[in-house]
Amino acid sequence: MAIKKISFLNIRKTSEAHYNFIPETNIIIGENGAGKTTILETLFLLSTAKSFRKKQNKAILKEGTKKLQAQGFFIQEKKEQKIKIEIEKNKKKITKNNQKIKKTSELLIENPMVCMSPEETDIVECYKSDKMKYFDKIIFKIEKKHIKDVKEYNKLLIYRNTLLEQKKETAAWDEQIARRGISIWERREKRITEIIELFKKVQKEIKVEGYNIKYINNNNNNNKTTYTKKLKEIENQEKTRFGPQADTIVFKNKKQNLQEHGSQGEKKLFKHILKLAEANLIKQKTKKNPILLLDDFFDKLDNKNIMKIFVYFHCKFQTIITTTQTNTNTIKGMFEEENKKIKIIKCQ
Repeated sequence: MAIKKISFLNIRKTSEAHYNFIPETNIIIGENGAGKTTILETLFLLSTAKSFRKKQNKAILKEGTKKLQAQGFFIQEKKEQKIKIEIEKNKKKITKNNQKIKKTSELLIENPMVCMSPEETDIVECYKSDKMKYFDKIIFKIEKKHIKDVKEYNKLLIYRNTLLEQKKETAAWDEQIARRGISIWERREKRITEIIELFKKVQKEIKVEGYNIKYINNNNNNNKTTYTKKLKEIENQEKTRFGPQADTIVFKNKKQNLQEHGSQGEKKLFKHILKLAEANLIKQKTKKNPILLLDDFFDKLDNKNIMKIFVYFHCKFQTIITTTQTNTNTIKGMFEEENKKIKIIKCQ
């Protein structure tokens, strides 16, 4: 899969823009504030109907305007597909080839993208609950049922916790929570194990050593009976302690906690390897090549590691990179041997 061209109106500070891309590597160059990240944000919007920025959808509409519009033409197996999104008064209208799409989950499966940006939640620095949301979002791209299970489980959890706070009986919700919780665990264990294996494979291929990912949960092959029993084991609790909401992920570099002991460069290299593992998982499970969006690619990485990452993804995935004008000479020097199938796009 590849994006051929996009056009958009009234997104962030941009009134109107049009861009064309090649199926290999595209490098968007411009000064800070020129709107480079807005291009990636628009592409991501066409894949998820959301922004990847932490403070996202309220500010996405250009100040002083009432409606935004984004349109992209995707190529999949020589067939062209048009995705269009319009947002007005917080209402979204999404169409594929002029036919209305009712659920945004359809976009995740149709046009998968893998995005890395300083504007998104930092997977290394965030809380454990946000780490699990990050991995759940990867699973969403390959399994629609996981979206439904996670949404329903979170609703049930709110109901149960409210009852606990009020010292009321929770039995009416416990079996439903157990059923959803077990389903989430089964899928997480399977898919996160696959991501970890692909992470190790990418790490080996680009000749980097020392990084490690560990998924920790309190699932012990539970069935509904043992699950509901464990929900009631702790007396006088005001919050549900047992279940997928207690899961966490630990990242290490050379046996030390990456968050506490890793340098900025080590953390960014880790995140790039994880993104490449995600891209490989999506390709493996959906038979579609996801598009890589790499915002501020050159920041905090030395030339050696930039080249390792670049050589890995170049021509394997369609990739769209942003960087500042100051890196122009670095790009020319690094890519003079890899100058085929690279398009430089100036953002002004």
